Order: sequence, then structure tokens, then C-alpha cells
Amino acid sequence: MTTIAATPTSWLEREIPRQGEVLRRATEVLAGPVDGVVREAESRGADDWVVTGCGDSLFAGLCAEVWFARLAGRRLRAVPAMELSRYLYEALTPRSVVLAVSHSGSTARVVEAARAARSRGAYVVAVTANADSELVATADTWIDNSVHDERSNCRTASFQAVSALMRMLAERLSAAAGRGAARPVVPAGAVQAFLQDARSQVDAIDGGLLTGDHWVFTGAGLGYATAQYGMAKMYEAATVPAHGSELEQMIHCEIFTVRAGSTVVIVCPRGRALSRALELAEGVARLRASVLAITDDDELAGRCTAAVRLPGMTEEELPFLAAVPLQWLALRVALSRGQDPDLVANKEVNRPLIDDSRQWRDEYRHDAAAGTAR
Repeated sequence: MTTIAATPTSWLEREIPRQGEVLRRATEVLAGPVDGVVREAESRGADDWVVTGCGDSLFAGLCAEVWFARLAGRRLRAVPAMELSRYLYEALTPRSVVLAVSHSGSTARVVEAARAARSRGAYVVAVTANADSELVATADTWIDNSVHDERSNCRTASFQAVSALMRMLAERLSAAAGRGAARPVVPAGAVQAFLQDARSQVDAIDGGLLTGDHWVFTGAGLGYATAQYGMAKMYEAATVPAHGSELEQMIHCEIFTVRAGSTVVIVCPRGRALSRALELAEGVARLRASVLAITDDDELAGRCTAAVRLPGMTEEELPFLAAVPLQWLALRVALSRGQDPDLVANKEVNRPLIDDSRQWRDEYRHDAAAGTAR
């Protein structure tokens, strides 16, 4: 059985244990900027909230969709940067708030989305760690999310920091809407306490479950958002061709690809999606595939091939806690296959495509008054 070495051998392995500190720091430094954004949004009569980004930034935005709805009764859309920048920006108005998220601040499509949103009069908030970036120069205001340095290519801290920011925004909007102050749920202490236990549980998974090349990550609500994050870590760290699917969509579509040798990872706590997750686990087992649950529910864990048990928590805390075993899982799979988890495959093509891509200002003449691009 291949386990994670006691002495860290990669930046990723060094960074995973720092997430409790990342969250603690985030709650300290982001509180003021969050208040400022909410005050400005309220002064503008904002009735439309959008998070745009790519990869981990978008997955944190998917978490925000649930938090905004459940806490603040607000509709927020998590929109991929390309979709917003080329197509959906035309639905934005001066009463829209667009959170444009890019850790580097140089992601071309996110910069483009911010520029497109500004052309419609939307209030654009850059969320980035780079003060000197084009994204900051494009936006109306900036939230610095550089709460911790990251050296690994398989991000851990930036996802947690952006998720904390989104949760805090939802809490603040809940209070502003007169719904009462939501209980703060950025569980820095719980994450810190869970780090070693999560590692031990991942270490104990039978190595045979980790050898397949067909992985599906699934969940619903916050579980779906977190499953998408776990999917990304698997191919970033271990170069495994994983893919993600919403729980009900998985049952309707992706289940047709599941076979003996597949591994289905279900991210689902006790809560609204549990009954459906139990049904899926039974169905996947009939297909002789392996099922790995990330859950705090005994019944779901018992129906799966293996499980990582989450500590006692509310459903709202799921992304912060479930992200940890998903990171350890990706690291273990990478090491078991002789992969360097810091050496992301195809980065020599991936990174230039992200940073150096032409933006629509180079291809189109944009008429801000008419709101058209041609």
C-alpha cells in the first residue's frame, strides 16, 4: 500500500496542513473589505450578483450560489468567465455586482469578463492576490485574497480563502436584508483539527481502489461544488482523467460510462441530498464499480466501498472540511503512480493559453452605450 510519506516531498504536501491558518487569517483580513462591498452594493440597489472565474475560483462561486440563497435569500450566479465575457454580460445592468476572481489577476478571460461587465455599468470587484494586475486596474474595487503564500500548482489556500470570502458576503447580506445575522461558518479550528485525521483516513483506503483511470466526482448543492474541486485536484496533482457531475445529472447521464474499474466519489453530508446519494451508491455498486464517500453519514459510508468520515458539522461547513481529504486523496494517488504532484501536466500549453490569450477588445469594437459587441 502506497502511503503519504511522513516527511513532505512536495509543495502540495507542505501546504495542505496550513489551511486552518489560512481560514483564520481570511476571517480577519476580509471582514472589512466584505463590509465595504456590501455597503456599496446596497447603495446601488444591487439586485443581481455574479461570480465569474475559472477552475477553483468558479467552484468557490458554486458554493456561493447555495450560501447566498439559503442565508440571504439572494440569487447569485456562478458563471464561467468565457460565458460571461462573450455572451452573458449583455444581461448585466448598473444594479449588477460582479465578483471577478483570479488568484494571479492575469487570467485573460477573467479580465475580459470584468471589462465586459464594466461596459454594462456593473459594479466590478476584483478578487486577486496581485495588486499590480490588469484585473485590479479594470475593476471598480479590489479585495486582496493573498492570505497565504502558495508555491504548489495544485492550489489549496486560494480555494479556501475565496470560499471564506463568499461565505462572509452571504452572512453580511443576510444581516443587511434583515434576516438576522447568520451564524458565522468559516470553521478554521475544525479544519485544523481534521487535517491529520483526514490524512490517516485517506492513507487507510485500499490501494486497489486508487488504480483505475475512470473517476467521477459527484454531489449536490455544496457537495457538487466541492466534488468539482476534488475532480480538479485529481487531474492537476495526479494527471488522472477525472470528471465531475451534479448528482442527479450523474444518474441521468454519466452513469452510462460507469463500469467495473470505475471509481465514483460521492461528496455528500447529512442533508437535503442524502437520500439520493444513498440510491446512487447502491446503483453504482450493482455496476461493480468502486464508490468512495466523503461524508459524515454512517449509512452512506456503509453502502460504499470506502469512506472518509467528516467530523460533526453543519451542511454549510462542507466545502471547507471536505476539501481537505480530497486534497490528500489527489496527493496519494499521484504518489502511488510515481507522479510529481507539483508538476502539472501540459502546463507549457495550459499557462500561455490562460495568460496570453487575446481579449475581445482586440477582436471587436464594443459599443458600451448600445451594449453590443461586434
